[in-house]
Order: sequence, then structure tokens, then C-alpha cells
Amino acid sequence: MNRRTALGVIAFGGAAALVTTRFAIIGSRAESKPAIRVPRFEVPLKTPAVLNATKRTETQDEYDIVQSEAEQEILPGHATRIWGYQGTFPGPTIRVRRGRTAVVRHTNRLSTHTVVHLHGGRTPADSDGFTTDIVMPGETRTYTYANQQRASTLWYHDHAMDHTGENVYRGLAGLYIIEDVEELSLPLPKGAFDVPLLLQDRRFNADGSLMYDTFGHEGIQGNVMLINGVPWPRMEVSTRKYRFRILNGSNARPFRLALSNGDPFILIGTDGGLLAEPVAVRNLPLAMAERAEVVVDFSRVPVGSKVFLMNTRERPELQQLMRFDVAHRESDNASVPSRLSDPGFLSRPASVNTRTWALQRSFSFRHGLPPFIWTINGQHFDPDRSDAKVPLGDIELWRLRSEGGGQLHPAHVHLAHFQILERNGNPPLPHERGWKDTVGLEPGEEALVMLRFEQFRGRYLFHCHNLEHEDHAMMSRFDVV
Repeated sequence: MNRRTALGVIAFGGAAALVTTRFAIIGSRAESKPAIRVPRFEVPLKTPAVLNATKRTETQDEYDIVQSEAEQEILPGHATRIWGYQGTFPGPTIRVRRGRTAVVRHTNRLSTHTVVHLHGGRTPADSDGFTTDIVMPGETRTYTYANQQRASTLWYHDHAMDHTGENVYRGLAGLYIIEDVEELSLPLPKGAFDVPLLLQDRRFNADGSLMYDTFGHEGIQGNVMLINGVPWPRMEVSTRKYRFRILNGSNARPFRLALSNGDPFILIGTDGGLLAEPVAVRNLPLAMAERAEVVVDFSRVPVGSKVFLMNTRERPELQQLMRFDVAHRESDNASVPSRLSDPGFLSRPASVNTRTWALQRSFSFRHGLPPFIWTINGQHFDPDRSDAKVPLGDIELWRLRSEGGGQLHPAHVHLAHFQILERNGNPPLPHERGWKDTVGLEPGEEALVMLRFEQFRGRYLFHCHNLEHEDHAMMSRFDVV
């Protein structure tokens, strides 16, 4: 157990729920500028803008995005230089319909190279964002997404080799939501009551600029909690149901979410879309890059109450992430059906190919090198080496292991979603019973997953989604043939 885990693993009880700090003080005392006082639960939650298509045809929608530097007020009263899609932090949300192709043209106006990956997307290899398919400053690259997959909450983010961590940290991330007829026909909360929550953490210098440090390639964890780019926001809600699309977009911070009043989340979806039926959970673990769609019912909460979204992995001063202010009484015609969807799960074959992928840490004692070396199956990433050839359309079992070291590893597979069959020899956890593309593995844990690669051949990636681990070689190439 490393120092962060030891500090973070605490019991969630009434005392923790009552801890409220009005201000956070950030900025190094060694800097000439005075430290910044950041108010908590005073700034309203913002929702990222939805990107408008520049052109529509009968079968596809076209979008143009410029990656650029901009000044944005993240901390009240301070301008922060960010790298953003359309110059915003986070980037705009792209909403598409299943079966309609999206063509997204990205123009790089930054001073660094970039790559765009649609996380959770079933995309052709040349649009998947392979880590060496870089877009240099001044260049434009077109990505084509078929959207031949279930309604789900995905996200797009930078994937440049050796630079993903910093590029995402400085702002290159946004939501990508696929809708379909099945989902839209359900009486779930819609419109203003369907709210994305992009969870991130950041560190700032005393002048309000972002401070980026890989912490010896262990992974950066911030001391300012952001949701949709707002530090410790508040949100006014009514006595009704809300749907929240929650994404852990942090570089290296896992979450274990809970509500301070003890009410459950009604889990309706995971990385790959809706569950077959809703599941009530009071604790919701989310490793980096994992998504969860939940319904929270405020109808039984008295007007005037305040409910906090908590991260119960953390020490008390970092547990509270945002505050819901129950401000209005309102009727509600939304509901959560007992049957949500037919996920179309795979059937396990009698005979199937099984592969093992071990995410490993070893120590370096060589002068001038970082203390940790991150590998998969004992090898550093080489973009020219294929570590597996997977037949298109075949069902396979992959055994994903976290071996060595004291950190959680979110194992992420490109192109395919998977079913978790076992976690440490036991059934998957309640929040893991839908389609997944990322699974969080604590030290020594193992997940057996079943998956099938469809639609596209080519080179794809499997890697740890601690972005500093990914940048420092904890990645593997496989080819769908």
C-alpha cells in the first residue's frame, strides 16, 4: 500500500460526511505570489457546451475542432492558461446518434504534437488515435467514427506517445455521447435533468497556472477537485430524479463515490451503455477513465437540505467533491424501469483462446532514471512490436493482472468492450455487470474478461489508464487480423 492509498482508504461514516471546509489554500509558500484561497461549494456547476455540426448529410455529421491555447478562469479571479478543444476546459460535448457516422476534423494550433482517441469507441484503426499517429502543430487530421454501437457515454482525449498525461492534464478531454432509439424511448430523466459530471483533480501554482509533475512517473494527484472544470461546485436541484453521467477523467486519482445522506445511486449504465436492469449501490468505485450512469432521486430530501457527493477513498479534507442544494419542490414524471435494455452479452464458448496481460512495476536503481519502471508482461511499449494477433470475430478470454507495486492500475482495451466474468475468482462487483472497456485493478488483483473484436482490423492498444504509467511504457500493441 503506497502513501496515497494509505491516506485515502478510510471508513465512510457520519463524521466524514459532516466535514466541510469553506476554502482551500493552494500555491507554494516558496513562490513570491501569495497563496490562493479557493472557495468551496460557492461556484455553480457548469455544463460543457454541445458542439454543433458544421455540416449534415443523410448519413453523417461533420464537426470541426481547433486545439488551441486559451486563458480560462478556473479558479475564481485568476486566469489559467489551458490547452483545449475549441479553447475550452473541458472540451465541448459531441452528441451523436447510433448508426450516423461522425467525421471530426481536428486542427492543432498548439505548440506541441497531439493525437485524438475516442475512448470506448469502435473505430477504424486509422481513426483510433494510435499513440504515434501524431498531429503536428499547424496540421489537421480527420477522424471517422461509425457509431455502430450501443448508446453510451464515451469521451475523447489526447493520446500522444509520452505526452498523454500532460496534454490531458492541461485540458485536452471532452465527452462524446451516443444516443439510440432504445435509450430515448425510456422514461429516464432527460434534457436539463441529464447532467454530465467530469471528475478531475489539478494542482495550481500561486499565480493560478497549472502545475504538472509526474511524481517520478507514479502519477499526478491534485489538491483541487474539479467537476466540469469548476472547483468544488454546487448545483441547485429540485425534489425529483436526475441522471448523472459520471466520468473519472483524472490522470491518477481513483474515486469511491457516495452520497453524504446515505441514499443509494441507482446505477443504470457502465462504460458500454445501459445495464439489463438497474442496481442500487451506496458505494461506487471509479478508476481512471471508467464511466457510470446513475439516477439520484432527491424527491424524499427536504427542501433546504444540502447533500454532498463524496470520494470516500480520501482523507476528510478531500472527500467532498460537490454539493447539491435542494432548492425547489417539483413534480417528476421520470422513472427508472425495472428492465432497461438487452445488452446482448456473449456466451462463453466451450473452447476459447486465453491470454494473460500482467501490469507490472519494478524498481530502477540506475542513476538519472525514475525510481519506477512500468511494463506489461515484462516489456516496455514498442509501437513497432505487436504483442498479440487477435482474429476478427473470435471470442477470447483475457486475464488482466496487477502484479507488483502499490498502485491501482485501470486496464483499458481499445476497440472492444468486454464482460467481466470474474474478479479474483469471484463474481464481478455490482457496478461491473455491464459492458466495460476499463477495469480498475488494485495491487494483486486479477480480472477475467470475455471480449470479441468486431468491425475493424488493424493495430490497437491495451494499456494502463494511469496516464503517467501509460506515458512511461505501460502499454502494449495488439493487431486484429
